[in-house]
Amino acid sequence: MADELGFGPFLALPAAARAELAARSRLARYRRDEPLMRPGEESDAAFALLSGRVRVIGHDGTVLAVMPAPALTGELAVLAGLRRSAEVVAVEPVRALRIPAAELRDVVRRHEGFARTLEAFADARRANAFLRRQGPFTELPSDEIEELAAHLRPVHFAAGALVMRQGERGDDVYLVREGSVEVVRTDGADERLLSRLGPGALVGEIAALTGSPRTATVRCATDVDALLVPGTEVRAVVTRHRALLERMRSVMQARHTPQRTGEHRIDPAPDDPGAVIVHDPQRGVYLRLDRQALAIYQDLDGERTLRDLSLRHLERTGTLDPHAVFSTVAALQVAGLVSAPRVATKGPDGRLLRAIDMVLGPRAELADADPAATALHRVLAPLFSRPIAAAAVVLGIGGLAAAVPVLRTASPTDFGVGGILVAFGGLLLAGVGHEMAHAIAAKAEGSRLGRAGIGLFWFTPVVYVDTSSTWSIPRWGRIRVNAAGPLFNLALAGALGLAARLAAGGVAQALLVWLSLTNVLLVAFNLSPLLEFDGYYVLADLTDTNALRRKAMRFVFGDLARRPRRPRSRREAGALLYVAAALAYVIGASAVALAGVPRVADSLLSAYLADPERSAVALLAAAAVAVTLVSPFVMEAIDARSRPEPGAA
Repeated sequence: MADELGFGPFLALPAAARAELAARSRLARYRRDEPLMRPGEESDAAFALLSGRVRVIGHDGTVLAVMPAPALTGELAVLAGLRRSAEVVAVEPVRALRIPAAELRDVVRRHEGFARTLEAFADARRANAFLRRQGPFTELPSDEIEELAAHLRPVHFAAGALVMRQGERGDDVYLVREGSVEVVRTDGADERLLSRLGPGALVGEIAALTGSPRTATVRCATDVDALLVPGTEVRAVVTRHRALLERMRSVMQARHTPQRTGEHRIDPAPDDPGAVIVHDPQRGVYLRLDRQALAIYQDLDGERTLRDLSLRHLERTGTLDPHAVFSTVAALQVAGLVSAPRVATKGPDGRLLRAIDMVLGPRAELADADPAATALHRVLAPLFSRPIAAAAVVLGIGGLAAAVPVLRTASPTDFGVGGILVAFGGLLLAGVGHEMAHAIAAKAEGSRLGRAGIGLFWFTPVVYVDTSSTWSIPRWGRIRVNAAGPLFNLALAGALGLAARLAAGGVAQALLVWLSLTNVLLVAFNLSPLLEFDGYYVLADLTDTNALRRKAMRFVFGDLARRPRRPRSRREAGALLYVAAALAYVIGASAVALAGVPRVADSLLSAYLADPERSAVALLAAAAVAVTLVSPFVMEAIDARSRPEPGAA
């Protein structure tokens, strides 16, 4: 039976010793669902599985492992002289060697190499079991847990010892198995306790995942047994599992102490005494904050965690509202005004990324577009007046109405291979005119422009102009700037539609129809109240409500849904109007998609698919577009039901 022990830790034994141990063991067979060992029993033997599989079940009913033969089980309790702590049950018929405890201990005593191997094997087994029970890795697949456990190293710290020191560089992460640690932040001679952590806690992950120095000192409050996890292994497993990555990001964000990223200017909002504009002059970033959000911003000194910030907010307002704190910090982080923990992953070579970016996303950018916009404004300023705006609306609506008899589902495929250029040119024309209208309107309101550029995103033209400085002008000025782009596209769509009506037919008429519809689609896209583009910001300024979508949805689907009543203020009425507009947009856009997408798909696929299959694909495409339109509204409503907004202030 010597060959039957030729696996795992037994390979560290000489062949003769393996044969002797096998001879002193007893062959045993177990039926399916029959236990090999039970919790609390005397550990009188270990089991070398020769065939079949067993399930290891913890004292709380958790399945710790499913072990196929060949494998060794039960040795931990034997070597420690403890009673069984888990149940081992046959998943299928099992054949095993039952190794008496005295014989296993004798072999360990006589063969030092086997003892070391078995100890390392036992450490990996204990680490595997711990990873399945506690800590952030519990939901990883079994093979990932086993691979991670193979790289762990058990370590011990005496009470009072430092696991890591604030400010030092370090790449190791520690998973606490037994004992407790204190996480403290030091400032000179001052020390502040951030938290006390026990078994299952992971410490050191921020430095390992972000590449930054240690953000705090971790000191042992008691004797501590821990598992050392190399940072390379943590980063590797995190990048392979998105759910774990998000969980680690949440933990990092909770422990992170956000701080302002530089010297920012704070100016009063021109039309709201209860709001301010935070401006980063270095990057040309503007963000509007109400007074409560400003107080949160001013608390971000790099010393307070999100929990500390929430308690400070409670002291100021008398309301425990951590969500308001979290959302404010998140908005500041997105704007780059506040630091955020970021996972440092090993990406592709930088030269390869630049090459891919040049192919898929080439762009030409003007670092300062203000002089060019100023020159254009001098020439086109007379067009930015109420009479001209009214004329543009009349032209858009009238031209499209006049073109109704010739409007049809036009496609770039009408022009053969040249249709690619037609589609590209139509989108480019609409985008350039749209952004120029924003830029000149911003100059008409006295704002200064930042960057402007043109490029490709997945071979689609993209045009952009930085008009973020308009945050500092009165809201009616912002409304005019945000409305200028869609108004240009509406007027251009009407002019092209009118030209299509007057055209004699053929390719010229099809081209005009396609270009007109391109601008109509751009108007519809930018006026969506659910997407934070022009229409959304116009509505936000019309209702004078910051964070309009979140507040309106929570007010209507949270507060009003639970306690129906009439709106008590202009803002509450505006919130109700916003939700009604969003719902009308979703219904209207879905109806158009269900009616129009099948026609477009049918015309595009007519040369490739027969009628039944073509119709099915067209219907599926229409349904997919409709679901894409409806699902954001539904998800926002569900979220609003779970977290109501107390009024739409």
